Parts: sequence; structure tokens; C-alpha cells
Amino acid sequence: MNLGNIFSLLTAFAGGLVVGLIYFWSLKYVVSHMLTSKHPALVMAGSYLLRTVFMLLAFYLIMDGELIRLLACFVGFILVRIIIVRGSNPSKPEEI
Repeated sequence: MNLGNIFSLLTAFAGGLVVGLIYFWSLKYVVSHMLTSKHPALVMAGSYLLRTVFMLLAFYLIMDGELIRLLACFVGFILVRIIIVRGSNPSKPEEI
């Protein structure tokens, strides 16, 4: 593994982080504004379709035909999800 491959994997990982941030930020935005919408089901379905198409297109462009780059991108995407889920629930109920 040379320096070019490492840089390629790091850029794919960073791309996954950016895609994850955009994807989960837009999900949070839509969920918070669904209650004020006249057609919440349509808003949610449309948002899901747009977010999914964006994510798949971004993954396809980032991977550039290399499966290892897709894996690095996916790891960045999942890392953002883990951080957001843990950050959104700071106080856990105590176990008895």
C-alpha cells in the first residue's frame, strides 16, 4: 500500500463523513418540521427519496470503481451516525 492509496482511502473516508453529515442533518431537519407541514407523509416520503438518491449517487462517485473506497466511505458514514445517535441522547436512564 503506497501513499497514493492511503490518501485515496482517507479522502473516501472524509467523503463518507460529509455525506453522513448532510444525510443525517437533513433527516433531523425534516423530522423537526414535519409537525408544521400540511402533508407530513408526503414530506417524509419525498425527503427519504431525495436523501437516498443523494447518498447512493455520492457513494457511487466517491468509490470510483474501487470496492475498498466504498468501504472507507461507508465507515465514515456510519461513524457520523454513531456520533449523532450518542450525542442526541446524553442522559440515559439508570439501570436498577
